[in-house]
Amino acid sequence: MTALNYVFDGTLENFQQLVMDNSHKGVVLVNYWKPGVGPCFKLWQALEKLSQEYQGRFLLVNVNTDTQTSLIQEHGITSVPTVKFYQQGDIVESIYGAQSEAMLRETLNHYVPPAQDTAIAEAIRTYQSGHVDDALMKLANASAREPDNLKLYSTAIKLMLREKRYPDIETYVSNLPGQVQTQPEIDALRVHAKILHLAQEAPPADQLDQRLEETPDDLDAALSRAAVAMVDDDYETALSQLMHVVEKDRHYCDELPRKAMLVIFSQLGHQHELTRFFQKALREVLH
Repeated sequence: MTALNYVFDGTLENFQQLVMDNSHKGVVLVNYWKPGVGPCFKLWQALEKLSQEYQGRFLLVNVNTDTQTSLIQEHGITSVPTVKFYQQGDIVESIYGAQSEAMLRETLNHYVPPAQDTAIAEAIRTYQSGHVDDALMKLANASAREPDNLKLYSTAIKLMLREKRYPDIETYVSNLPGQVQTQPEIDALRVHAKILHLAQEAPPADQLDQRLEETPDDLDAALSRAAVAMVDDDYETALSQLMHVVEKDRHYCDELPRKAMLVIFSQLGHQHELTRFFQKALREVLH
């Protein structure tokens, strides 16, 4: 749940969503690497540097060939490092062995749209120089000029998420036009902020487990336990606790548990076994 992050670890479970699904939105690079191999480390450094330089114009998915053997066999990877470029669900370019940063950039530019000196790019540069409030002000001014530009609002929220300014996000979103608040991306970011805030304020997981053992219908404890689990990427525990709250009170906390479940479904992908199981359970409760 890291904001402004364009680098991910690829696994058999998330490959469909991270790579195949996202490749229909833009370019995705899959870096197949192996720990302890010098050329892999060199290439990794260059790719991660470029991922920040390009600011989300491509996604980088790193696949550890030591731990993801099924994925490696499925995609026919026989040597490392290997980088595959995915676009529209297809491999459009392959690179074998360590390449220089200049060569990688030249190849990327064949597939990645050129940078535009937009208000968002300027705000991100301002943020990266350490001037958070100035960056947010630039985005606010741009939003006043372009009230229909959803990316201006979402970028502001992502910057605040990165700074862990969760209460500020709730205030910010509450003051947005109604039609903007209800946009799926904005609503999902709002849910992220609420969950992260809950996790930040929550007691340790073992204390919450004790509370729930003593009082299973403590919905505050259940929601907090789900938040902690989400931050720890323990999605099975998170979904179980969220489902428990929805079963007890579907409107609890302005339907935050249901919305949090939808966020997890999106992260896991529609084919994940947890998604399929809990989607079915959620439909049964809501209908």
